[in-house]
Amino acid sequence: MSGICRPNGVIICCSVLQAEVKFLSEAHWPDRKLIFLPSMMHMHPELLASTLESVLEDELKQGYSVVLVFGDCCAQMMTLEALPGVVRTRGKNCYELLLGPGEYRRLSHEGVFFLMPEWVQRWKEIFTRELGLNRKNATSLMRDMHRKLVYLDTGLMTVPVRELHECFDYCGLPYEVLRIPLTHLSSSIEKALFECRNKGVQR
Repeated sequence: MSGICRPNGVIICCSVLQAEVKFLSEAHWPDRKLIFLPSMMHMHPELLASTLESVLEDELKQGYSVVLVFGDCCAQMMTLEALPGVVRTRGKNCYELLLGPGEYRRLSHEGVFFLMPEWVQRWKEIFTRELGLNRKNATSLMRDMHRKLVYLDTGLMTVPVRELHECFDYCGLPYEVLRIPLTHLSSSIEKALFECRNKGVQR
């Protein structure tokens, strides 16, 4: 057992950012244990909250500090991040974590509906099964609330052009691909890790 290196704290993240957080962790935080929860839990916030609570309990019992890479994804998030040894990244959602608050607000005010790689691959399942939308009411709803689709491309995966075209055809909104750096996400996680260390809870 003495030859086994214990992780220096834990990062728990939504799988929608799995590729990005893995990439950053390998470069900057290789001693962190990474845990990813399925992004589809966002469609069932109570399940997300109970799963997070259970995972946090397990990691905190082992004496680890935890950084949550999540937005305001469930009603219990503030309660969970208030637990001793837990710090959450600052941002309303994964889009704000990637874009930064200023750019996120600007694009939101322009009526953008954001897309990430994992969600694009599962757009039909989300629209039809989870939201109960058909082509007609999806088009009506999306056009009422948004002006365009914007796919956030972090450069770690091939842009899913076919799926973007299918989603555009289904909901009737044009799409754009926006290439973005990982600067804001990296900075947000770094700040949360720093806060952990300042609290004196970091192993």
